[in-house]
Amino acid sequence: MTSLIENKNEFAAPVSHSVGSLSSCKMLSTQYIMILVMVRNTLFLVLGIIIGVRLTDFVGYLKLWRNNDLGASEKAALLQYPVATEEHLAIWLRREVRILCLVLTMPSSHSTKAARVNRTWGARCNKLIFMSTKTDPHLNILKINISESRNNLYAKVRTGMGYVHKHHLNEYDWFLKADDDTYVVMENLRLFLYPYDPESSVYFGCRFKSSYSQGYMSGGGGYVLSRDALRRLNLFALNSTTTCKLNGDSEDVQIGHCLQDVGVVAGDTRDFQGHHRFLPVSLWTLIPFIPYGSWMDSYFFHQPNRSDCCSASAITFHYVKDIEFEFFEFFLYYLRVFGLHRTQRALPSRLGFRQMNERLQYWAHQVADHKG
Repeated sequence: MTSLIENKNEFAAPVSHSVGSLSSCKMLSTQYIMILVMVRNTLFLVLGIIIGVRLTDFVGYLKLWRNNDLGASEKAALLQYPVATEEHLAIWLRREVRILCLVLTMPSSHSTKAARVNRTWGARCNKLIFMSTKTDPHLNILKINISESRNNLYAKVRTGMGYVHKHHLNEYDWFLKADDDTYVVMENLRLFLYPYDPESSVYFGCRFKSSYSQGYMSGGGGYVLSRDALRRLNLFALNSTTTCKLNGDSEDVQIGHCLQDVGVVAGDTRDFQGHHRFLPVSLWTLIPFIPYGSWMDSYFFHQPNRSDCCSASAITFHYVKDIEFEFFEFFLYYLRVFGLHRTQRALPSRLGFRQMNERLQYWAHQVADHKG
């Protein structure tokens, strides 16, 4: 009996050993599988990070082309993004800094000056409206029922400002008034306006002296009103014969005085070297530098920098002849100089509420420093 049990144990020992080996194999296999899973997960993680970075690049690029408004944090991220070249930023600024352009013209200039504005710089406005006494199938004209006369320019501008206030106030940020012999570099205008809040009471242009403390902006050089400036002009100034008197002054003088009376500040548009950006005369008058003894000497609010012609970021030129529109287009937008290196510029920072108020206070207390 004992021998039989012993024999059974002899047979049982190899079976037990086999089961142990099997368990070891299973454990090793499980470990290998776990290692493979870990390797796979690590690879997927690395791959996911790479794909995520690339997708982030792609999304950042697409943000330049979005039509809807961006949040403040998204805008800040976008403007620091390395793919945001000047060309891309200029396209983005066209949607971010929305400008409605009001251009004074007359029927005799529809097919010449107005037509050239329409196909050159005017095409870069977010919206372009001509103010004239007759309509034209080739131009977007606001017809103003008044006799065509230099003495009626103020009445035309008042009507135009009232129209855009009623129909377009909330669609645009800034409202530019210019003449049909003015050339405007719209990209530079948007770059200049970008830091400023359109809900601030401010307007910009070439600042001239007058009997009013802050002066006024030259009409020929063009001036641009913030949304709030346009609102104040129409709600408080133009509706009051005491605040905004009708008199025989020029259009730009009267508009300037009306704006000051309702608390709109005249901003400073000179660059950091003191060069004017809004130029009320022809470029040929200014080359190679602003001359002494011209009529401008008795008008400039700020002493001009006469070291050379104009600001490298100039915005407007006045008294532009018909053929000169094509000259500006060719040299600004077509001609490329081989080997000429241009350092890429970044957008200036947006001013916060406190910074904007400080700037307005500073401009409001400026005094004329040009004794010409």
